[in-house]
Amino acid sequence: MRYKQGRNIKKKLILILPSISHPVIRLVIRFFFKTPGTFPLFVLPALTPRDYTIKIYNQKLFWLKGDFTDDALVGISCATSNSPEAYRIADRFRKAGSAVVMGGLHVSYFPDEALKHCDSVVIGEAESVWPEVVRDYENKTLKKIYKGVPLEDYFSPAYDYYLNIDPKILYRTGILLSRGCKYRCEFCVPPFGKLRFVKLEQAIVLLKKIGEHVRRPFGLKPVILFRDDNIFSDPAYAKELFRRLIPLNLKWVGNSSIDIAFDDEALMLAAASGCLKLFIGFETIYPQRLQKTSVGNMRSTKDYLEAIRKIKSHRIKVIGAFILGFDYYTHKDYLRLIAFLMRAGLDLVSLTILTPFPGSRIYEQFKKEGRITTFDWSKYDSLQHVVFKPKNMSALSLQLWFIVIRVLGLFVSPYFLIALGQSLVAFLFFYYLAHHLVNMF
Repeated sequence: MRYKQGRNIKKKLILILPSISHPVIRLVIRFFFKTPGTFPLFVLPALTPRDYTIKIYNQKLFWLKGDFTDDALVGISCATSNSPEAYRIADRFRKAGSAVVMGGLHVSYFPDEALKHCDSVVIGEAESVWPEVVRDYENKTLKKIYKGVPLEDYFSPAYDYYLNIDPKILYRTGILLSRGCKYRCEFCVPPFGKLRFVKLEQAIVLLKKIGEHVRRPFGLKPVILFRDDNIFSDPAYAKELFRRLIPLNLKWVGNSSIDIAFDDEALMLAAASGCLKLFIGFETIYPQRLQKTSVGNMRSTKDYLEAIRKIKSHRIKVIGAFILGFDYYTHKDYLRLIAFLMRAGLDLVSLTILTPFPGSRIYEQFKKEGRITTFDWSKYDSLQHVVFKPKNMSALSLQLWFIVIRVLGLFVSPYFLIALGQSLVAFLFFYYLAHHLVNMF
């Protein structure tokens, strides 16, 4: 149903980042990782006229009938894994009478699929076309498709708006200082534009506001979460960021490529600026097959071990991410992965299952080879389902390896061992207490 044409448009904008479809993961996100939104979700409100009332729903778990108003412009960001949920929400808003515009990576690759559930789609980045979308909505002339172009300085038009956001909200959303990626991994969906950054002067002002206005329990300084895919994408930018963070006396965590381990100056600056831990996408135990580094030449797991040792020598914890399902992996290779994890000294292990997301090179390859087994997007979660035919084993075998290595990965984590030790001490204490109470009577 189209949004109601005969009524005066009330200036109301609703922005939605839907939850992914798996109910267990939705509950985890809802109760343990609840945030008011992601950092980019505030860009569109910044470009929206000030006479709009704006609501943002991030990972909303339960939708009530009253949530679906008939007088709003509704923007829904859609990834592959949450597209079924996004379409359900879009259908209900359209049925109520609102206008629905969808964007995001999945919609950009499948606009015709999305248009079955919404009034308009934005292909690519939305900043360049959002004022036009709002204007057309007010004039009741929404087009089916808008094509955004990547802006070199995408953040400056929204900067003043971010300055007025409650620093506590910015702290909870995490900070994103870049767009794009310098690597072109076969399993990743390529970004819309080249690698671009928020101006450092703008970033430092926002970070300083967070440091001045946010306090954790017992007066502790906040721990900033940098949500960039790679905080070390541009070494010069990263080092200058670290230098400017030092006087702010903050703590932070973020994602980084392994090449930070080969830059002694960067490691020293990162540690001095308050870096607590880095999430590093190793992805495979065969680094020669995936050179995700711009310095040094990664040849074997020995290079990985040396890199982990160097990072940890600066008292920075390392979370290692690995992908299961590459075509060159056999059963023996998963045993080698387990052996590597047992001696790597990682502080935490993150595992995902290789997933051919639309837009990636492996999606095109697997589709051409007839190896994609389902186009039910709700199963593209990288955690619960294998959606393709592995080359050297069955899909069930890959799922079993994922479960086994995930469980073993918990045991190599010191956090898990500490929690296990604390649980054991608590059990022994209460057992001792109960035993003596029974004997008293």
